[in-house]
Amino acid sequence: MRVTGWLFDLYPSRTGLSVWLVDGDGKKHFCTIPYVPSLYMHLSLAEEQRLERMLSSLPCNVTLDHCRQREIYSNEEWEVVSVGVHDPMCFQQVVHRLERQFLHFVFFNSDIPVQQLFLYAHDLFPLAFGEYEIDEGNQLVRWMLNDNSAAREYTVPPLIEMKFSCVPDFVSPKHRAIHQLEVMYEDRTYNLEHDNPASILASLNHHLQRCDPDIISTQYGDAILLPMLAELSTRYNIPLALNRDRTAGYFTTRESSYFVYGKMTHKEGAFELAGRWHLDGTNSFIMGEANLDGVIEIARMTQLPVQRQSRSTIGTCLSSMQLSWAVRNNYLVPARKREPEDFKSAATLLLADRGGLIFQPKVGYHEEVAELDFVSMYPTIMVEHNISPETVNCRCCPPTGEPGANETVPELGYTVCTKRKGIVPSTLETVVKKRSWYKREKKRLKKLGDPLWKRYDHRQNALKWMLVTCFGYLGYKNARFGRIEAHESVNAFSRDTILRAKEIAEEEGFTFIHAIVDCLWLKKPGATEDDYQELAREISGKAGIELSLEGIYNWILFPASKMDPALPTANRCVGYYRDGEIKVRGIELRRRDTPLFIKRMQAEMLEILESAISIGDVKERIPALLEKAREFTWLLRSGKAEPLQLVIRRHVSQEADQYRNRSISADVTKALDESGITIAPGEAIDYIIIDASGKISLRKRSRWHCTLWKTGTTSRNTRSFV
Repeated sequence: MRVTGWLFDLYPSRTGLSVWLVDGDGKKHFCTIPYVPSLYMHLSLAEEQRLERMLSSLPCNVTLDHCRQREIYSNEEWEVVSVGVHDPMCFQQVVHRLERQFLHFVFFNSDIPVQQLFLYAHDLFPLAFGEYEIDEGNQLVRWMLNDNSAAREYTVPPLIEMKFSCVPDFVSPKHRAIHQLEVMYEDRTYNLEHDNPASILASLNHHLQRCDPDIISTQYGDAILLPMLAELSTRYNIPLALNRDRTAGYFTTRESSYFVYGKMTHKEGAFELAGRWHLDGTNSFIMGEANLDGVIEIARMTQLPVQRQSRSTIGTCLSSMQLSWAVRNNYLVPARKREPEDFKSAATLLLADRGGLIFQPKVGYHEEVAELDFVSMYPTIMVEHNISPETVNCRCCPPTGEPGANETVPELGYTVCTKRKGIVPSTLETVVKKRSWYKREKKRLKKLGDPLWKRYDHRQNALKWMLVTCFGYLGYKNARFGRIEAHESVNAFSRDTILRAKEIAEEEGFTFIHAIVDCLWLKKPGATEDDYQELAREISGKAGIELSLEGIYNWILFPASKMDPALPTANRCVGYYRDGEIKVRGIELRRRDTPLFIKRMQAEMLEILESAISIGDVKERIPALLEKAREFTWLLRSGKAEPLQLVIRRHVSQEADQYRNRSISADVTKALDESGITIAPGEAIDYIIIDASGKISLRKRSRWHCTLWKTGTTSRNTRSFV
């Protein structure tokens, strides 16, 4: 049988992989494909003999072979032992057994999930469109793709979606004892309300069989809803039709808390299905930022199965692209990071340990200021200058100053290899080009009124986060292909680029108002839009990075610091472009922890300023701004403000019993703990401050409210604490 359609889902089975295809009519086709995943071990002769003696004690049939693979930093070929695991379901179990007997640095390609190894090796990706041939034994024997992961224009199959939600939704179901389930599909909503859980399971099975969804979308599905349903299914011995493949189980992981980028983060465990996608909006960064369009775009680029990709960090997505490149080019992937930081003198360390260049803004209001942005500056530097862990101070090129030395990094003097293209620029180049194309198409289609612009906007936004993260991931201590010297090199090139841009602009008579890493604010009396465009083209040509004119402001404000009115703040501004679009950075309206009440007040105040085209116009509207502030102040003091708009959200950094200093976060976390609600580090807490004087103990005042929230019986008038 030949199926013309898309690769929908795949996951390990005892003999290989289970595969689901979907054709143009939306019909699903199940098949299998034999597959023996392999890891590599770089062993001495004695270690290899010890490995052979262990084979009989391993949990499944394992065979050994020899092959040659390249080590990425030296670019040398190594002879390694290929360990083939004939039961893919036991792959990680075999790896764990071997890790107890051998040192970690001998393992390569050992911690990559089986389905990803298959996709990498065969250059396949989720929703790859092509012709798939299935034999009489229901095995996928061959395929021919009419698609590639770098394609900008592609089609997706017709997919049926069903939504699960727990109502009412103003309190997280994670902290409630009573759950009321709603199921939505075909533009209809069904409430599953029964006293008997068995009846709820039967009703849910009925809807699953009637709808037969491809996608089950949830809120808190990973943390609460699906684990709860699975537990009820086991307790009442009623099989639940969540999986399309009834012979497979659920794929689950544990929740975790970890410290990253200066803050504690909490990640819920995954609950993935077989033959269907389960997408949890509360456990997916990309879903929140770029919708399903963004999830599919990133899954195609990274070759991560859609369910795993939707829950992955951007660092994991970048790592997957690098792993795929390494596998396809026969490079060994170390199980753990192997390259230590180079030795540096104190003088070199002083030069190297710096970030991007920032010119402090001139405090106050400014008129007729133009904003110019370098397009994807850091990723472009990595691509154009071949910055990668194995190319910076590579082992194949002479040191700086010697004959034959290659390009050097400004200020630092590091060398950059030109004999081979690095893994980082190889994987980023396509992302940079695709996002640039999506942005241009989005603008073009939006002007034409074509609703397709929203799809391109979602895609470019998803790729934006990959490009934003790639620089930080390059210096991340646990990144597989991360190295601090490469991270420092990118910063050095960016500082050099900004300085060159400043010199060119000032030579042309432009005044520097502000600059921060990859963005410039300039002014020149009488300058037109064409003058700024010409300046952008000149800087782009000399710097090698595209510089675009974002717009010209009627007025822009760079506010002073709250701590010292004489000091500027580099990352805060608000202003209106000539076309009426607003630019807001760093103020309360943009902060995620700001109550909706405050955001609404600032938004309405900024609307008053929308028609102002000069600083004089702004001054004339000061009385109206003060009146708007008084209006909201009266609403708050009168007690008529909507309580849920006063909610403050914070992420806790510790468990309740670990706090030593008193703060609102500490008191709320302890009060919740005393009420039976455990908050893990990195999770968010929502609360309303009803008395900031400190005279009333928060735990005494809030315990009753907390209990009501937990049981879901809180009335609207008592929503003072979550």
